[in-house]
Amino acid sequence: MKKTLLATAIAGALGTMAAGAQAATVYNQDGSKLDVYGNVQLGWRNIKDTQDDGTVESNDDLFDNGSTIGFRGEHIINPDLTGYFRAEFEFNADRQKGYYSESSGKSGNSGLSTGDQAYLGLTGNFGDLRIGSWDDLLDDWVQDPVSNNEYFDNTDSSADVGGSTYREANKVTYTSPVTGGLQFAIGTRYFGDAEDTQDFQNSAINDNVTLPGDFQTDESGSAALFGGLRYMVGDWTLAAVYDDLKNFKYVTDDRERDYGQQFGLNATWQMNDDLRISTKWEQLHAQWADDADVNRYGIGARYSYGMGDVYGSYQYVDADRNAVAVTDSDAFTGLNQGDDESYNEFILGATYNLSSQMYVWLEGAKYDREEDVGDGFATGIAYSF
Repeated sequence: MKKTLLATAIAGALGTMAAGAQAATVYNQDGSKLDVYGNVQLGWRNIKDTQDDGTVESNDDLFDNGSTIGFRGEHIINPDLTGYFRAEFEFNADRQKGYYSESSGKSGNSGLSTGDQAYLGLTGNFGDLRIGSWDDLLDDWVQDPVSNNEYFDNTDSSADVGGSTYREANKVTYTSPVTGGLQFAIGTRYFGDAEDTQDFQNSAINDNVTLPGDFQTDESGSAALFGGLRYMVGDWTLAAVYDDLKNFKYVTDDRERDYGQQFGLNATWQMNDDLRISTKWEQLHAQWADDADVNRYGIGARYSYGMGDVYGSYQYVDADRNAVAVTDSDAFTGLNQGDDESYNEFILGATYNLSSQMYVWLEGAKYDREEDVGDGFATGIAYSF
């Protein structure tokens, strides 16, 4: 249910506490407030995927689409300073009973299966200072305005670096107030010496290809630098984001390379209350190998027709020959082999509101990958509280 969470993400980036229409306030006294909120989401999907024997087939299933329960609170320390926290946890609505014992080998009862975002901070006239785990700045300011859907999304450079598991963790960020339409954010993602080294991309590479090294999080302690600048004028929002990715390495027997850097630009036009159009460019500038850059150019639109939204996006992916390893593993033939590749990605979708708290959705996606891997369609229903 990314669409309904977008306003919360934007408010968080602005250093505010987004209340949410469905949140239940369980305590509000003496300057302290506690809200409980969440959603239950179920869907059905049919997607082409690579099987264990290497063939590609369409498979369908009933699935949980990110059911969540969350808590957020704030306390007024003084008229110019407010402390706050947020914690979200996900559960599997499609097979909640016995989930732990069936899927993870853990004993005990079912419950909240995974964590999502969790952080605390201070906000006031000075801006916002936050520590914890939450969505990437590149995700919030560059990627989401183009494609922030229910299930399918355009691929992005964050997935090229192992997705959200490590990129959203251990962060400290300062976000300035908006002054004359201008706002900036700067932060660090810190992996200390005590952090366990983890592989973050190796399982995504073609099983038939053996690379000379491994993609790993930094084992020696590292502080990544990321930041962004955003300018809001009239109906337009312009944003630029950079991340040096210092927490991620490519390690071989004889040397250790930095993974690379990320860059992103976005221009969003809120044409009126019902129509938003957004464009982006983002790049993974890879250093783990020569000829491993990936450029993505995307455009997306969302239109509210009164009873829901109609939306779609298109993205052109231009991958150097070694970058095919992280963008289309089935087509990767090994380092310094093969050719550059390009892909055309399309997503279309619509929602229909059954009530102010419940809606249904339908989406289809085409990713233009080897043997149409990832192509499919899905539908579902969501209830927010």
